[in-house]
Amino acid sequence: MKKKATILALCTSLVLTFSLAGCSTNGGQNEAAKATAAAGAKEATGKKAKISYLDPLPSPERTALMQGLLKQFQEKNPNIEVEYTSVPWDDANKKWMTMGAAGILPDVLSIDDTSLVAMASAGYIENLQPYYNKWDQLNNLTEATKQARNKFKGKVYAIPDGFLLQGLFIRSDWFKELNMPETIATWDDYFNLAQKFTDSAKNRYGISFRGGANGVIRAMEYVMAAVHSDSWFDKDGKSILYKPEGAAAFKKFYDIYLNGNAPKESVNWGFNEMVQGFLNGQTAILNQTPEVIITAQKNMKEGTWNVVPMPKADDGKRYIFWGYTAAYAMSSKSQNKDASWKLIEFLSSPENNLAYSIKNSTIPIYKENLKDPFFSKGPIAGYAGSMADSNIVFAGPPSHLAKLGQFTGTFAVEETQKYLTKAQSLEDTVKHLADFLTKEQQAYLKENP
Repeated sequence: MKKKATILALCTSLVLTFSLAGCSTNGGQNEAAKATAAAGAKEATGKKAKISYLDPLPSPERTALMQGLLKQFQEKNPNIEVEYTSVPWDDANKKWMTMGAAGILPDVLSIDDTSLVAMASAGYIENLQPYYNKWDQLNNLTEATKQARNKFKGKVYAIPDGFLLQGLFIRSDWFKELNMPETIATWDDYFNLAQKFTDSAKNRYGISFRGGANGVIRAMEYVMAAVHSDSWFDKDGKSILYKPEGAAAFKKFYDIYLNGNAPKESVNWGFNEMVQGFLNGQTAILNQTPEVIITAQKNMKEGTWNVVPMPKADDGKRYIFWGYTAAYAMSSKSQNKDASWKLIEFLSSPENNLAYSIKNSTIPIYKENLKDPFFSKGPIAGYAGSMADSNIVFAGPPSHLAKLGQFTGTFAVEETQKYLTKAQSLEDTVKHLADFLTKEQQAYLKENP
């Protein structure tokens, strides 16, 4: 009940655009004050501080936006020089961990909630709590932002850039061809449409399937809905994949590929490929977050696509994954932590957060920004429809597990691809995945009773 109350609070904060005023604490303020003083001392010498930023979500639109923001930052802070670098999303977790182990992480980097705990526990990223406590925007944040999965052992390690939740991009023109309403009300509808829209002779398929990195997250989204769970685990810390209904749901989800309702090459698809499959007219339905809206608007004709809310489970509820797009973190090895925080603070300002959220179609982190008309019309209204549903259940990957990134980005990819290529049985695949998750969850519960 306590968890459901928290979820309801998050939903209310995003939909009604108001939240409880937060209270900052005094802990760590002396450390932040020293960092600020050091920044002033360095700038007073006239020497230029050089820092770097790593972007894990490069695209023509986003790269131009981020480079523009970095240019503005340098114009306002002539004593700080920022180098922009990027890495493809599907390679990001491996890159972060490798660079962290080598002590060469960029000063500032955007990371996701599946990797934060691993990086924080390994000491690769800096505890931002001292800076966070003194941040002048603290009381303007939404409650969802304050409760985001950006913490390790209760301390803030990153500042979210914006929030995302899942929605279904659909080919409106395909629906019209079949004289069908543009809606996917239930998961049964989803699977039926996957078959109905598939015509391999025309190179048309029902689903933009993700068999590569992080594809298992989409599978677990359906498993949670089928099991009616807001967690990947039961109360004893065991994976819900051990449940007969969990294993059956896992099979049904991957049958999309095995039954030929997704392109054969999608066994290796990651984020970019699954989006491209939808944009180029190869697939009818794409389960993705709102930052894809801008890409669809740029590459598809108006009226040929739309976004609808995620389907409901058979209990009438929507089980929706949500989280931040990425979050700004700081390398613990940075030689210019004062300048690095100044960059994070600049990128996270209300003005820049609004511009960023509109450009990327993400939910902003500030209460006032949510009132902008952009978030109540257009394709993003499909996501708003999900948020407005009183029967919504906010769920997500177990970001508290240090090895979650390894699981979703490597281990589960190898296991599911063995199954999809018929090199391994369903039973072995499910067991291997469930064993990995259960081992990590029970170790976590033992360390955090």
